[in-house]
Amino acid sequence: MTDLAEFFSLRDQVALVAGGYGGIGEAVCRAFAKLGARVAVAGSKEAAATRLAAEIDSSGERTMGIGFDARDVGSVQRMTETVAGRWGRLDVLVNCVGGNIREERASDVTESGWNDVVLLNLTSAMFLSQAAARHMAAGGRGGRQVHIGSVRSLLALRSRGFAAYCASKGGLAILCKQLAAEWAPQRITVNMVSPTFVRTPQGERFLQDPAFLQGVLARIPLGRIGEPADVVAAVAYLASPAASFVTGQTLYLDGGLTATQ
Repeated sequence: MTDLAEFFSLRDQVALVAGGYGGIGEAVCRAFAKLGARVAVAGSKEAAATRLAAEIDSSGERTMGIGFDARDVGSVQRMTETVAGRWGRLDVLVNCVGGNIREERASDVTESGWNDVVLLNLTSAMFLSQAAARHMAAGGRGGRQVHIGSVRSLLALRSRGFAAYCASKGGLAILCKQLAAEWAPQRITVNMVSPTFVRTPQGERFLQDPAFLQGVLARIPLGRIGEPADVVAAVAYLASPAASFVTGQTLYLDGGLTATQ
């Protein structure tokens, strides 16, 4: 490949972005469309997914919105089948599903709270990957899978109830390595992008606390919070031909946080 632009092109690739509206997911969908991809915006709120898809391409030819429940394997499989069937292939999966939906201190962790967080962050990732890989392998072209992780796969967070969240994101990091190893013969790459706090609606829950914000900034050598564009750039790289020899890796987007902690 001699044309540098082609290294980073997603022209005519079919990309499924799970958790594709709001924050990082929306930014990824918009960027992928500009890079030439056909984009399926998927999430638990079908109306929001459909609305964003229409904003990106009002013709409906290069985007679609679809609802699904990431915690239900059958729903994941049906959604993936629908997306692959729409354009006859599936080339890229970006998994933006996740969150600390049940923040419980370790001394107070409940079985249901633990299971809810692990199901959302880890179990859903396994079955999204599996469903996507089946279509990528069947097409014979391989594919790219990129999961959104967190620096919490490597670092704990003091004074907060993050036991289930950290465990699930840590599990996601090693899961990506295992999937990368198993699916390498099919030319399916699996990687993870792990940011620190990013200015999204989800991140703002923490960043609105001035003391918390200053504490985070003090530990980041580059002295700022992440922006959605920072994450999009890394995801686009890992989804592109430029990253064809990169698999099983975690890229930390943290301004140097994990280099110094």
